[in-house]
Amino acid sequence: MKPTQSPLKSLMLTAIAIAVCAMGYAQAAEKSGRLYKWTDENGKVHYGDMIPPQYAKQERKVLNDQGVEVKTLDAAKTPEQLAEEERLTAQRLEQERIAADQASHDRMLLATFTTEDDMVMTRDGKISAIDGVLRVTRDRIEKIELSLAELTREAAELERAGKPISDNLHEQILGARGQIQRYLDYIASKRREQESIRAQFEGDIRRFRELKAAQLAGPKQ
Repeated sequence: MKPTQSPLKSLMLTAIAIAVCAMGYAQAAEKSGRLYKWTDENGKVHYGDMIPPQYAKQERKVLNDQGVEVKTLDAAKTPEQLAEEERLTAQRLEQERIAADQASHDRMLLATFTTEDDMVMTRDGKISAIDGVLRVTRDRIEKIELSLAELTREAAELERAGKPISDNLHEQILGARGQIQRYLDYIASKRREQESIRAQFEGDIRRFRELKAAQLAGPKQ
């Protein structure tokens, strides 16, 4: 019958084994200045002062000269993880930009206007200024239309008389029509500008109310 080991002897052997391993780790760390711990594809744990290339991109541990883990080196990120990080970073930066723009716009509103009436007067003044430009433009169109009517009548008389229409007359007619169209396009663009002003001030007035209400409420406790 094989004699059994006493508990004390087993503990001593275990302590010796641990000490031997620690000495081995310490010697390896002394050679490279760093000791690593990693796990292979079979789940087996390895120690050494150099990580095999095939495990260099996975998560690994750094041990001190007592074999205690002091640092974890993360696994290399996949292209998908890097792309997602880049997307989230871009999203965060865009949100920060929007917040900064809003804060700047809020400061401008409070510094520029005292009451909503001030904002309404400013809005109506801008719209009225464009109305003045449109009146001048329509007057110009009317003058060109009168000139075009005269040119068209002259061309019609030449046709009735069987005479050719000169290149100069033809170019004047085309030029007048083109100029009228450009003015009409300009009027349309200024109308869109007026609508944009109305929409902008509608949002600004709503925001101004919120800011003023927040000021009256005071800082949050």
